[in-house]
Amino acid sequence: MRPKIAVSIPARTASEASRKVRSARRLGADLAEIRFDYLEREEPVEKIVRTEAMPLIATFRSRKNGGVRNSEEAERTDALIAAAEAGFNYVDVEMETRNLNAVIGKLRNAGTKTIVSHHDFTRTASDVQLRKVLQLCRNSGATLSKLVTTARKLEDNLRLLALTQEASRQGGLICFGMGRLGVQSRIFSPIYGAAFTFASLDGRRAVAPGQISVSRMRRIYAEMGYS
Repeated sequence: MRPKIAVSIPARTASEASRKVRSARRLGADLAEIRFDYLEREEPVEKIVRTEAMPLIATFRSRKNGGVRNSEEAERTDALIAAAEAGFNYVDVEMETRNLNAVIGKLRNAGTKTIVSHHDFTRTASDVQLRKVLQLCRNSGATLSKLVTTARKLEDNLRLLALTQEASRQGGLICFGMGRLGVQSRIFSPIYGAAFTFASLDGRRAVAPGQISVSRMRRIYAEMGYS
């Protein structure tokens, strides 16, 4: 078993993003997440797709969900649909998006796989609440559900991994905890059934609390016997 890792790519231009995608592949990544909220407006994302280094995920975060610039929901939705039409393999849509099911339908018609994501930057909710959120994600019809919380104690990792092991049997799932205390679930989640986990390109360019570098994560997997 080789656990899959997606590397989050913060870049201002399409050329910079393409270079970083190629670096991510060399370091052992399986997918690259392009953070559109870092890109300058009007950047030609088709150029990134043409690198064909590995499967690409288009993500455009709102400020509420960790985005780095102000953006209207319509801008984010239009950019994600354009990314799907340009050939991105996955498109990540925030669960709070208005008319979510219709947006997922448009993306599916454009030929991409979809991720519906929920982020909690303050805590890890109760097991009952986590399952309710997961069901809302799945009701959208997305290919994958992404449920990411903030670990406030080590036990939160155990709960998230247990949910991952159970729920991944019923459908595609990404699930782990953010923050220093969530690193365990970040590492172990694909071993417990998650489609993949997320890492940074290096130690300086994390885009979420608790992200570790892809090279470090690959070393950990190798030491555990997962090459």
